Amino acid sequence: MKKRTSILLALALTASVSTATITPPTYAADSATSIVNGTAKPANYAMLSNLSEGLVSFWDSKTTLFGYANTNGKTVIKAQYDEVKPFSEGLAAVQKGSLWGFVDKTGKVVVKPKYQQVGQGFSEGLAAVKISAGKWAYIDKTGKTAFAAAYDEAHDFSDGMAAVWKKKGNSYVGGFIDAKGKEIVKPQYAMLNVYSEGLAPIMQNGKWGYIDKKGKVVIKPQFDGAAPFSEGLALFLQNGKYGYVNTKGKVIVKAQYTGGQAFSEGRAAVKIGGSLSDRSGKWGYIGVTGKLVIPAQFSDEGAEIGSFKEGLAFVQRTDGTKLLIDRFGKTRVDFKTSEVKVGEFADGVALVNAPLGQSQFYFMKNPLNSK
Repeated sequence: MKKRTSILLALALTASVSTATITPPTYAADSATSIVNGTAKPANYAMLSNLSEGLVSFWDSKTTLFGYANTNGKTVIKAQYDEVKPFSEGLAAVQKGSLWGFVDKTGKVVVKPKYQQVGQGFSEGLAAVKISAGKWAYIDKTGKTAFAAAYDEAHDFSDGMAAVWKKKGNSYVGGFIDAKGKEIVKPQYAMLNVYSEGLAPIMQNGKWGYIDKKGKVVIKPQFDGAAPFSEGLALFLQNGKYGYVNTKGKVIVKAQYTGGQAFSEGRAAVKIGGSLSDRSGKWGYIGVTGKLVIPAQFSDEGAEIGSFKEGLAFVQRTDGTKLLIDRFGKTRVDFKTSEVKVGEFADGVALVNAPLGQSQFYFMKNPLNSK
């Protein structure tokens, strides 16, 4: 399902839940310094996922089930689910057996597991749930059905619109519905992406453009790939190079980069040199005017280049060592090793895995907040 609503790189770029007692020992989130100098105490979990709304899902190797912990390393929902998703708007989708439901942050079952499939979670007060083949619906946070969605696939809401898909022959075509379930854009596109800032990328006759919330094409299909808008600009691909276009269709940054990411906190990572298919170039960051504000000096060999969140981005030198930089390129934390991965900061905390592959995780406070 994600394949059709994501920009492909080649193209564009329960029974009731009880609150558990503390399984691992409780401890405060560790500072960056303590992690770097080796004095930090790791969380005792076999595997942790990304942080979301102050909680992180964990996998228990003994039961092979999933639960949730907080950023103090305390288990708050014991491992009892076959699969889980991140918290969103206070609720998380959990799978018991083959069916999905939703729990709140205390572990209380708010929507009993009864759905064959769900989206990523609640968005704009609604969640997409699959009742049976070709029969989806959107529910509210009490579990009440807001409206039915007679489509083969239904996705989460973004910017007041949700992508829906119908099977046509051996393939699918996508369109959009609004928050009342009204079909605004008839399923007709082989590929599309989510609405953001009033526009959605669509592919028509092999080229990408943008439609508004009435379904009208406002930026004609002309790109080899196009991503959703972020902070007034969208990444596009043309003739093997990336650039940025504004919501009026004006190219602000001409197609010149061999890699690119969405804008976040006034910065976007771009790659200079190499090609679309290799990792030989170097990455830097541009501002909203397109000017390179952090020189191209970082590598994505074996690691992804991070977006700025809460003032920091996780990057890698060409020798493989990792660091956190601020929006002006200043090193804020030098990990001095390649064997570390830092997730995005959220609510002042990020999840750290170090050394890689040894199930050692830490909850690191944002060093900018401790200054």
